[in-house]
Amino acid sequence: MSVLSVRRAVSADVERLAAVHVRCWQETYRGMLSDAFLAAVDPAGRLALWHQLLDRPDPAEVWAACDDGTVVGFAGARRLPAPGSPAGHPPPSSGDLELWGLYLLASHQGLGLGRRLLEAALGNNAASLWVAADNIRAIGFYERLGFAPDGAEDRVLDWEDLREIRLIRSS
Repeated sequence: MSVLSVRRAVSADVERLAAVHVRCWQETYRGMLSDAFLAAVDPAGRLALWHQLLDRPDPAEVWAACDDGTVVGFAGARRLPAPGSPAGHPPPSSGDLELWGLYLLASHQGLGLGRRLLEAALGNNAASLWVAADNIRAIGFYERLGFAPDGAEDRVLDWEDLREIRLIRSS
């Protein structure tokens, strides 16, 4: 029986985090983004991102979900700079804490790791996040954990004009 755990991500995790990030994108966004777009997701670009996040004196707040020590997912949180929201949206009523990403390999969903990642990243604090508007499974997951849409929407032009909605959780 495997041991599932959640811990702070460290710089030694960057290669595995990059690989998991690419695979999670391909699994999560299949049907929302074109197969060509998903096939072109650049592992080298993800690796550079993870080096930028973790190879510094003050590493980003990132948690890794592990199966017997192998990274199978991650979550990251940050404080939004004033005025508190991208793309000119008004700041969320939940404050400046944002979950900027939570991804878990499909093979490890439904085991409680997503909830554990969210709790590690946010605790029970008020927070916001953006999610693809067509990602019904993720929206349901977040709603079960106290998040609700606040009416803010955005489009990510670089991601084939993917529509996102903002969810918030009050304290």
